[in-house]
Amino acid sequence: MNRKATFAKRQRESDLKDHARQKQERKAARQAAPQGEKGPPIAWDEAVAATTDDTAANEANQPSLVPTDDSP
Repeated sequence: MNRKATFAKRQRESDLKDHARQKQERKAARQAAPQGEKGPPIAWDEAVAATTDDTAANEANQPSLVPTDDSP
């Protein structure tokens, strides 16, 4: 009878069971943990004012000041 092979098999099975138990414990801990908020909270009670700044729209219509000389 090969005792080394038997012991190795039992050790592998034990390691697999331990790993599965640890994985199940981590999963249960994740599910039991409170779900945190992602990102900053939204301030629903603050008023929002529209901006009437036309500088961005005017800059989009202006020609570029960067020369585009593609000659070799």
